[in-house]
This record gives sequence, C-alpha cells and structure tokens, in this order.
Amino acid sequence: MLLTLLPSRSVPRLLLLLMLAGCVAALPPRPVAPPETIRASLLRLAEQEWAAFNGQTIRFNALGREIIDPVGAWEDEKAGAKLVEKYWRAVGTDWTGYDVDKPWSAAFISWIMAQAGVTTDEMPPSATHAGYLRAAIAAEDGHWRPHPPDEYAARPGDLVCATRAGQKIARFDEIPEGATLHCDIVVMTGVGRLWSIGGNVRNSVTRTERPIDAQGHLTAESGRRWFLILENLYP
Repeated sequence: MLLTLLPSRSVPRLLLLLMLAGCVAALPPRPVAPPETIRASLLRLAEQEWAAFNGQTIRFNALGREIIDPVGAWEDEKAGAKLVEKYWRAVGTDWTGYDVDKPWSAAFISWIMAQAGVTTDEMPPSATHAGYLRAAIAAEDGHWRPHPPDEYAARPGDLVCATRAGQKIARFDEIPEGATLHCDIVVMTGVGRLWSIGGNVRNSVTRTERPIDAQGHLTAESGRRWFLILENLYP
C-alpha cells in the first residue's frame, strides 16, 4: 500500500483513486537526467525492451495486411511476464504479464519516460495514455508539442497516438479524461517508411514498420486511426 501520495498534478485521477483504495504499490524513484540526454535515452530504452522481447516485428504487405515476422516473446510467457511486471510497477501497480486482461501499453511508455528522466510534471506515471498525454500537452514551457498527423512529419523520439475501441476525439490537443488510446515511440524514419515501438502490441513489445507519404505523414494504410503526434522538443 502506498503510504505517501504524490501531488494530484503529478498523478492521473484514476491512479490517485487506486492509491486511495490501497490497490497499488509505491512508485519507484525516478532518475534525474540532463535534458540533452533524454531523447537518446528514450530511443535506447525502446530498442532495449524490444530486443528483450526477442524483436517481434510487424510489416504491412501491398494489400495492407499485417505480417508478423519474427514473432517474439509474449506477455504471458515467463520472461515476458516479468518484463511487463516492471512496467506496471512504474505506475504503482503490482500486475504482471500473466494479467492478460490488463492493457499495459501506457505502463510501457510510462516506464520508458521515467527511466529516461522525463519529469513527472510533463509525463506523470499513468496506466492510461490519456493520463500522461493530458499532462504533457498542458505543461507550460514543456518539451512536448501536439500536432495533427496530417500536418507534421514524425521524427525519432516523438509519440504517435491513435484511438481505440471506437473512441471519438474532436481535437488532437483536447484529450478527454479516460480516453481509450494507444501510443508508440517513433524510433526511425526513412523514405516512405516510419518505424515505431509500442507495448502490448500483439501481446509483446513490437516494432512496426509503417508507410508514410512523400511529406513524411502517416497514411491510412499505416495500421491505426492516428489522431495525434506528440513532438519531442528535447535536444
């Protein structure tokens, strides 16, 4: 049980309610890092965790159909379950990968942000993507800037975010509390292609190769309903 609560500004409302109910564990300490190291750390950590899950990779064929090759470790295998456990601990929860009914993609992003040294004011630990995105967008003089996907070409270190489960969002920069979303970290871009890594993608940490147009914008064939790119302003 958590004995001391973080300020509500630093913890999404859902997580705070869970804390009050005694359902979560103490949050691990967050390292402090110089701003100039954070972008490189985000990319290194994303690649590190992808490799730890044995490099599961998704591509799309000419018909837009998903191809998984290779298939990596999954959340409910022994090694994968332990890795997912550390992501959950980053948001103060003691679940593991064996809790397959609990979506852990936001916990994965929260773990990476915490390990890279992003402050809780800008990226609070959150079991939902909406929780940390709302904070990042609202942070004054912060290091994250929202863009609609058809107006901005994502770069390594940015987050690309999509709606799920029929969620409707009217504006890219106004995210409803508790919205059902998914975000990946962009790790590489090239001519006509963007590569991103996300957690809880086909039961693993997965790198996905996505098509982009001549301007670098994500296309309709890129596998999700994109509504937001969160630009990383760290040097």
